[in-house]
Amino acid sequence: MHPDSQLPNEAQQKKLCDMLHHALGDIRLLAASGHGEQASDLADAFHNLPQEIWRDYFSISFFRDAFLVPYYRKWPARQPRDYIALLDEVERLR
Repeated sequence: MHPDSQLPNEAQQKKLCDMLHHALGDIRLLAASGHGEQASDLADAFHNLPQEIWRDYFSISFFRDAFLVPYYRKWPARQPRDYIALLDEVERLR
């Protein structure tokens, strides 16, 4: 387990669900505009989130480092949204 592992509080869960909502919209827009590989990578970054935010072992730092950072490394120039900044907002809700 990671040092910051804990069940997100209700405000964090709501913000994480909002992030997922935006990610799904961005995936649709990326796919529709011919950026299928980036859409797939964004889907990969978020696909575990709906289950993990209800677990006491959820780690914001692990989600950032294992999923979001690699996505942004691969796609540095073309970003529909700054999910790392949104995740920082989630972290401040503790």
